[in-house]
Order: sequence, then C-alpha cells, then structure tokens
Amino acid sequence: MKLNRRGRVLLALVGATAFAAGCEDDSEVAAPAVTAQAPASRPPAPKRPLLEFPRSGNPIVTVKRGERVALYDVPGGEVLEWVHDETEFGSPTVFSVSRERDGWAAVPTAHFENGRLVWIRLDPKRLRADSLHTEIEIDLSDFQATLMYRDRAISTFSISIGMPTAPTPTGSFAVTDTFRGGLNPAYGCCAVALTARQIRLPSGWLGGDRIAIHGTSGALGAEISNGCVRAADEEVNNLIETVPPGTPVTIRG
Repeated sequence: MKLNRRGRVLLALVGATAFAAGCEDDSEVAAPAVTAQAPASRPPAPKRPLLEFPRSGNPIVTVKRGERVALYDVPGGEVLEWVHDETEFGSPTVFSVSRERDGWAAVPTAHFENGRLVWIRLDPKRLRADSLHTEIEIDLSDFQATLMYRDRAISTFSISIGMPTAPTPTGSFAVTDTFRGGLNPAYGCCAVALTARQIRLPSGWLGGDRIAIHGTSGALGAEISNGCVRAADEEVNNLIETVPPGTPVTIRG
C-alpha cells in the first residue's frame, strides 16, 4: 500500500513510540501505575532522633530562650515538673545527657534526689543540642579533684570534703551554675554549683542543700565541710573560666 506524506509521518510517530516502549522491561513500565495506586505499600522511613548531637564530646541540651521543657519519669510518662530557660540562680538551663533513646534524653537535675535521672523530649523547637569536652572528676579518698579536657587531665588539685556526719555525696552529676563575687566569705572567691544535694544537713544549717565546688583560704585535704567540695581560690577561678553549665562531674568515694 502506498502512503501519502501525512500517512508516512503518522506511521513514523507510532513507530518511535513503539520503540521507546520496547526498550523497557514490561515490569518497569507497569511500576509507575502500581506505585501511584498504593503509595502506602512503601516501607516507613526509619525513626531518627529529633535532635542530633556532635559526634564527639559529652552531649548537652540547652533550653532555648523563652521556652520551657517538661521533666518526665520515663519517656512519654508522667510529667514531674516544668523547667524554664533559666535556673533559680539566673544561669541558662543546660542538661548533661547521660543517655539517649528514641528521641528522649535521660539527664541529672537538681530538682530530685541524688542519682535519679529524669527524661526530656528532644524537641528542636525547645532545645538546642551541643557537646562539651570538659569534665570534672573528684576522688574523695585522695582529697583530689581533676579537670579533664578531651579525656586528658589538665589540672589536679587538693580539696577538702564533707565531714563524716555530713558527707559529700557520690555519683554522677553536672554543673548547673557558676558564681564569682558577691558571695558569703565562707565560699571564697567563687563557686561552681552542681546538681548534687546534701541529704544529711546539720541541725540549724541555713545555707541550703545544694552541693558546690567553692573557694577557700582554709585547710585542704580534710573532712571539714558540710558536704561541699572546697579548693583554693585559684583553682576554683580556673574552673569557672573552663567549665560551662552542663559539664559532667563524677564524685567517687
């Protein structure tokens, strides 16, 4: 059969379409239609933490300005307390993260008894994630404290600790606040407040129950305080220059 010019053009277009379809495997051609009809059949995306921490260092989270976060007994459980962007002493609220699980973080706080971890939801709208390379280790048996940076000891100094009737608590804690100036002379030049609390306060004591590392001009290497860790003013000044809130503190007996 002899085709006119218009017929040859139509035949060429049909042939080109058939060639393009013929280059694909039949299953590949059918795939778009199946996907369009049942998008729910795709596997769900893997769950990821709401906040991502740097790969190195000790993880911390900071409550963003103007926000507040709930403290839970377990992830998604009962709300124990709400905390704001500042501590009771006016410092930024920073939590040292002890462990992380499915978008939640376990943290030590000064709001509950020593050794208890509470949980916070890693919500990027309320929190900012970061990490620190500082850490403080305190050995009560040797009357010594060590400032660590990137897992290396950069300063070791003598301390005094709680007397037997008001011992310094042991465990894993964190720095919450730092103070310089305007303190009671008994605290020396400055102080580093911790999440630790004194549960055996002496009768008549009015100084509160928070444990701190603070300065002194008195004796070192002795059990003479009401639970706080005392060090030379120079050493505590150095801590304040080096350790921000959220720095982990380990106290061993």
